[in-house]
Amino acid sequence: VTRLYKGKEHVEVEFIVGPIPVDDGLGKEVVTHITSTLETNKTFYTDSNGRDFIKRIRDYRTDWDLEVNEPVAGNYYPINLGIYMQDVKKEFSLLVDRALGGSSIVDGEVELMLHRRLLLDDSRGVAEALNETDCVLDECKGLTIQGKYYFRIDTIGDGAKWRRTFGQEIYSPPLLAFTEEDGDSWRNSHVTTFSGIDSSYSLPDNVAIITLQELDDGKILLRLAHLYQLGEDNDLSKPTNVELKKLFPRKKIGKVTETSLSANQERTEMEKRDSSGK
Repeated sequence: VTRLYKGKEHVEVEFIVGPIPVDDGLGKEVVTHITSTLETNKTFYTDSNGRDFIKRIRDYRTDWDLEVNEPVAGNYYPINLGIYMQDVKKEFSLLVDRALGGSSIVDGEVELMLHRRLLLDDSRGVAEALNETDCVLDECKGLTIQGKYYFRIDTIGDGAKWRRTFGQEIYSPPLLAFTEEDGDSWRNSHVTTFSGIDSSYSLPDNVAIITLQELDDGKILLRLAHLYQLGEDNDLSKPTNVELKKLFPRKKIGKVTETSLSANQERTEMEKRDSSGK
């Protein structure tokens, strides 16, 4: 199903694939192609764990001379957030709601693998085929999957803002809750609006809260992400400031300690070990 919502400048595609038949003894991979007229010169960009976008050049590796034996599989990459391609005038961006494989096997074209069911082991150490099934009683059939992807076209240099802002909406959608109660009665007996942040403050457009967790010792673990990589956007890639006091207006902040991303080491201790080599 393809949707174009009023007031939105991107296309939403919802897909349902499966179960993939294998009665003929052959495994299958289901892919979709989105074709454009962009002259991309073998180049496209995929995200790395949903963060930085990395430049990919088809049939090429920066670290060694690649001998092309797998022209399709050798150019596939994991897509956690999105993939985009561009030429001198336009850029085409595509975002996903789940991890998929993707590539640009042909200039101006994006390929996504939506589903697959294989009957042979790929000889990479697991020693089993990728043949996932859903069993009810004694009947087993291949999985059926449902998902969405989104795409749009921008003037060159303008696509990053949509990729980052809408990508954040995909990653952290609103959580809807429902109750069987009269609306007026609910509003009269419950607090219907709340924000832990100072009402006069909002985070900068290029910052998102990734983790906000109260730990056992009374400390609060706060992870903030700068959504833009260097040079990705003329304005939003720049450093910015976050006012912690306004993030926690009802708390008294006694001390702020910068830690590793996993929050199990203080940054000062990490730097000491790095400088001493121990």
